[in-house]
Amino acid sequence: MTNRRKAREIALQILYQIETRKTSTEEALEVIFSRYRFKREVKEFAETLVRGSHQFILPFNSLIKTYAKNWTLDRMATVDRNILRLAIYELLFLENVPPIVSINEAVEIAKRYGTDDSGKFVNGILDKIRKERESQSPLKWDYLRNALQKDPHLKQLLELKDKERLWLVGGCLRNLLLGREQSDLDLITEDPDFRVAELFARITGGSLVALDPNLRRVALPEGISIDFSLKKYPSLEKDLLQRDFTINSLALDLDYLNLPFLFTIDPKTGLEDLMNKKIRLLRKDPFKDDPLRMLRAFRLACQLRFTIENEITEFIEDKHSLIKEVAKERIGNELFLLLENPLSCGYLKNSAAKALLKEILGRNPNLENLKRLEDVLLSKKTIDKHLKEKITAHLLEEGGMRIRRDLLKFIALIFSSHQKEYSLSLAGKDLKLGRKDIQMIKRVEKFYPMLERMIENREKPLESIPFLVQAGKESVEICLLFLITHLHQQNSITLIIQILKEYFRKSNLILHPAHLIRGKDLIETLNIPASPYVSYLLEKIHQAQVKEEIETKEEAVEYVKRIVSQEDLKKGGIPRGD
Repeated sequence: MTNRRKAREIALQILYQIETRKTSTEEALEVIFSRYRFKREVKEFAETLVRGSHQFILPFNSLIKTYAKNWTLDRMATVDRNILRLAIYELLFLENVPPIVSINEAVEIAKRYGTDDSGKFVNGILDKIRKERESQSPLKWDYLRNALQKDPHLKQLLELKDKERLWLVGGCLRNLLLGREQSDLDLITEDPDFRVAELFARITGGSLVALDPNLRRVALPEGISIDFSLKKYPSLEKDLLQRDFTINSLALDLDYLNLPFLFTIDPKTGLEDLMNKKIRLLRKDPFKDDPLRMLRAFRLACQLRFTIENEITEFIEDKHSLIKEVAKERIGNELFLLLENPLSCGYLKNSAAKALLKEILGRNPNLENLKRLEDVLLSKKTIDKHLKEKITAHLLEEGGMRIRRDLLKFIALIFSSHQKEYSLSLAGKDLKLGRKDIQMIKRVEKFYPMLERMIENREKPLESIPFLVQAGKESVEICLLFLITHLHQQNSITLIIQILKEYFRKSNLILHPAHLIRGKDLIETLNIPASPYVSYLLEKIHQAQVKEEIETKEEAVEYVKRIVSQEDLKKGGIPRGD
């Protein structure tokens, strides 16, 4: 028998004595080591196992209950319980012992001292713990621990909370366990007065907002938000089970930020589902409580690249009309979180997602458009590398509250060249998008037909400057929208690429032209009345600047004089623009 095996068996005997005779750890160690002489290595390893196992007996018991389905601790054999405690300590704390060795040793000892089924029972539980909590697990425990310990807001909360218990819950834990960055925090508190939230807001200079009687939000100056939810039930596990998906039901007491792999609370199968990349319901009716969760299921799957269990899609397909009960602004926010993903279309193809989107948008979503757009933005074929870099930088700019790329994806999702009566901007207003976002969509809506006419009029030389000047920044979105609806026409693609290149080559002149002459000066110089005609002339000057035909005020004056001399002003009519 190896020294380590001997030490494990001695540790088991000591733990058995502590539990059955209700003695202290020190007393039990003294009894065994005073009566028998062991090798130094055996004694030291046995003592390490006993002290470690007994120090963390409560969280170890919680782990055992979590993984021993349909078993309570009282129903387990005393030997099995203590073998599990010893082995869990080895798995989680002794890095110099390979996990497979700890499990094999525990199984062999269980076979020797337990029942016929003990070996299989112990192996099953330990293997689950190993898969979810060892350092090689897909779950990033080290990343989680380091992130929590470095978070300045958590440090402040720990200093403020005194004896009050606070739990970190939900998406924050989920994301950090997946190795994803996280700034916002979601906490559960036992204090109905939200004392810690008020102190935290005061110290950090944040704004404290009561979202409802049981929820406070501290909005920090740097744009981070900390939510404090009041614990509703005596058992935290019951609170967690009221959430939507298993992967959002995890919790960690702030007192144990240094040991998240041991003290993370998982009342269902959250960790298992994170490992299996699965979106699974916690209970049968969370969508009825908040129908927005139907859309959130697809958003989470898209963000995390997870699959959605069939029970969820079946429910959504049957009850998608419930989404009408949700505030439009909340729906819009959730939809745009989904569209942030470069491959969002792939998660919206099933019939449940289509039915939900049709309910939200009031029409069938144009997923083919969305797919083409995402393909064009990711592919190296249609657009050359240099132009793609310029387009990407443009689309990452903010159009308003949203970045231009996501607004364009929204437009693509609802755009149909065969239904010209459908208003893109009305769809944006319906989802309560911001004013600037709506303005951008309106410009795409307004100038798309102009590009369409220009491309269709191929017998004439392509004159893109009037379009670029009037459409401005939205020239890029309009061109891309036209491109994805005409990918089957190579001539159209060639022309669009040409227009895009011209836009970026002359974007400074298009967007920031030098003001050579004011409207007031035109009125005085040409002796014409104030009218829309003046704006028309200023636009002509702008176009000439972009064409690099004029550069000075004098050249601008001579240019408009030539235009005026050619226009019919006898009846005071306003000449048509291009």
